[in-house]
Amino acid sequence: MSPAPTSGSTSSTSPASLVKGGLRSAMSMAERVTSTAAAKVAPARGRTPGEGGTPPVLPVVLDFTLSGYALARAFHERYDLTSVAIVPLHTPAVGDSSLFHEVRVLGHEALTNHQLVMDELVRVAAAHPNLTVIPLTNNDSYVQMLSAQRDSLGANVVVPHESPEMLVRISDKNHFNAVCAEAGVLTPGTAVLDFGAGRPSAAEVTFPFPIIVKPADSALHNKLTMQGKRKLYEIDDSAALEDLIDRLHAAGFTGEMLAQDRIPGDDILSVTIYRARNGEVTLARTSKVLLQDPRPAYLGIPDVQVVQDMPDVVDASVRILETADYYGFANLDAIRDPRDGSVKFFEVNPRYGRNCYYATGSGANIAEQLVTDLVEGRPMAAPALENELVYTVLPPRALQRLLPEGSDRSLVERLVKAGHWADPLKYGGERNPKHKAYAHAAAWHHARAYRGAPRVIGG
Repeated sequence: MSPAPTSGSTSSTSPASLVKGGLRSAMSMAERVTSTAAAKVAPARGRTPGEGGTPPVLPVVLDFTLSGYALARAFHERYDLTSVAIVPLHTPAVGDSSLFHEVRVLGHEALTNHQLVMDELVRVAAAHPNLTVIPLTNNDSYVQMLSAQRDSLGANVVVPHESPEMLVRISDKNHFNAVCAEAGVLTPGTAVLDFGAGRPSAAEVTFPFPIIVKPADSALHNKLTMQGKRKLYEIDDSAALEDLIDRLHAAGFTGEMLAQDRIPGDDILSVTIYRARNGEVTLARTSKVLLQDPRPAYLGIPDVQVVQDMPDVVDASVRILETADYYGFANLDAIRDPRDGSVKFFEVNPRYGRNCYYATGSGANIAEQLVTDLVEGRPMAAPALENELVYTVLPPRALQRLLPEGSDRSLVERLVKAGHWADPLKYGGERNPKHKAYAHAAAWHHARAYRGAPRVIGG
């Protein structure tokens, strides 16, 4: 099967669907495992914000998944600060962690009514007027709401995201392609299927099949009710494209779908990058994606990556952000085309990216970028990559079985043996045995999803 764009992301999958899917079974397994954990749970422990050189900052995590834990972990690793979590429901990833000194559980209504989360954030900020509150999330809807409501959240709340207008522009894959063209950066061949003007035709695609079809606006597509809906569609021929067009049209879709050249090969790339308010790019980490989640609801989300220096990819990413005049964190997806060696970019996600811990774990701490730029007003360049790193949400022992023979597997084996690997949920600073048990169980539960499943990348 050919590669799927990584979409960094999580976030095109709604919290409600996560509860209905794999998260529920992972939680069930974790509950069985953590029932044997020590009854006495160590309380959250960290420095007091504003004392002993610690910045007067309160991280507030709006995410109950691995992604939320990774963001809180960055603040704990760098500043020894614990966080507040505002979440719809209790999950082991966040609710059973010593990295949070307070977890505010709002109930299932908050899964769909996100304003409840914003309102609770206002209350947290009001309760800590002497601290700078930084809301942290990788959820697209929350990012958009934080941006739109930044002036009403509280004078002490710093929203680390772009303006609503920029978020809409840069998230639109049509606009992104135009930005790339202006920046001199390559993108896959693309045809726009505009459902707003009526039912489009497969004849509008003039390049060869097979192709990838994905929404220009993921948020609009997420709201659609349609059997067989996916984050992206792999289409083998014109008849299959006509069938997809029929189903989207019948479901009432009125947005744009992008039909793209399906580039062969396994060289899927991810970029995590930060452009400070002064226009300087102070963090850029690149990785090669080796395994992507095979489950349909999570298709395209990287499970295993190797962090490596890729100067040409960083250079192109910087040009994209500078051309768009974009500030803050961004996560970009690209592929190296084996036919000519060129790098072609799929999209940019205007946030950290679900797998942003591959930056923190390789020495480029996410929290440090936010604090030094947005709070202290002195942007600090992240250190250069010292050692290649395996980022994995799967057990390292399972990787030899899951990765095909070749140079990538040999590299992973060598790095793991040398201790150069990181799982965002497995942290030496975690003091809650229930969370440690959950992290172990979740990794092995996730690995079982690969049994009998085709590889999403290559093969």
